[in-house]
Amino acid sequence: MSINQMEDKNSMDNRENRKSREKAIELKNVAVHYTESKSLFKREKYQALKDISFDVYKGETLGIIGRNGAGKSTLLRLLAGIIKPDKGEVIHHCKSVSLMALAAGFDPNLSGRQNAVISGMLIGHSKKEMLSKLEEIKEFAELGDFFEKPVKTYSSGMRARLGFATAMHTHPDVLLIDEVLAVGDANFKQKAEKAITDKIQSDITVILVSHSEQQMKRLCERVVWVESGKVVKSGSDLDNIFQLYRMNMKFSRSGIFIENFEKLDPNVEFCFESLEFKQDKLVFNCFFCYKIDCEITNVKVNPANVVLSGPFASPIVGSRYKKYQIAYKSRFHCGVCIINKENFISAYINNVESIVLKFKIVKNREGYE
Repeated sequence: MSINQMEDKNSMDNRENRKSREKAIELKNVAVHYTESKSLFKREKYQALKDISFDVYKGETLGIIGRNGAGKSTLLRLLAGIIKPDKGEVIHHCKSVSLMALAAGFDPNLSGRQNAVISGMLIGHSKKEMLSKLEEIKEFAELGDFFEKPVKTYSSGMRARLGFATAMHTHPDVLLIDEVLAVGDANFKQKAEKAITDKIQSDITVILVSHSEQQMKRLCERVVWVESGKVVKSGSDLDNIFQLYRMNMKFSRSGIFIENFEKLDPNVEFCFESLEFKQDKLVFNCFFCYKIDCEITNVKVNPANVVLSGPFASPIVGSRYKKYQIAYKSRFHCGVCIINKENFISAYINNVESIVLKFKIVKNREGYE
């Protein structure tokens, strides 16, 4: 282990030791709806959030994932107190919450300098405090002379950098970040992520929305997966949650949902490649890789009692897991699983049979369109 890795591990251990299970924010059966205008005389309610419940703990970094339109940004506005729930309650056990999103809270007619001062004052800093931080904010945001110009002249990336720089130089109890780290050049992204890491080490509570799985895994201790306005899954097992999330993003348009996915062997890497409905069954191809070089034979699915054909060549998987020779021949075909029942995948690994995966596939799952 390198010195840098040891320092990262020690800082994370110290953070774990300092962190309490004291709640910063509670959401209890929260629902939010908007009224949509369908025509001149017709309006309909759109349910953005449906019966959302989870807690945010002081000092933790929580990630929120979900496809575009799943309700993530509405959830952040709710957590920030910008909107109120139509049902349920949001309980804040903190004094200040700052939402960092593209152009959030900026007056387009004011300069970057003026907006930075106002943003800081809105979360409790004095004008004198904010004035003393302006040069640091300007330098971090890399805006140059644009810092003195109206925000309406900024690009989306410039607005994001201003918002990020302002938030990094203020001290809210809870910092909400809505996909801001995806904006900007590579150097700014690297600088921004380091600043977030420093904030995390200072015990601030951070809630992060991002489409970057690797970024989430580097920064977050827990994730909440939101889809169609509901919490699908949450927890600290990020590898398992992201694997299930990726598979469902790929196949949800087929009208199915993969749930209760569990690796019974931590060395297994598995992913569905293609799916085809046949009555109450699902025929699938997959890649099945093991993180230890070994011989894999007789990959079987129960209760259908079907042995998959293969393994076949899989250069793409091999390039992803270059360390494992077995990955270059890890594609299997013609598996069959039963819909609405728990399915198990077993394999002979070095001539020893073991059950390595279990999952359930449901069709047209309510709340997951």
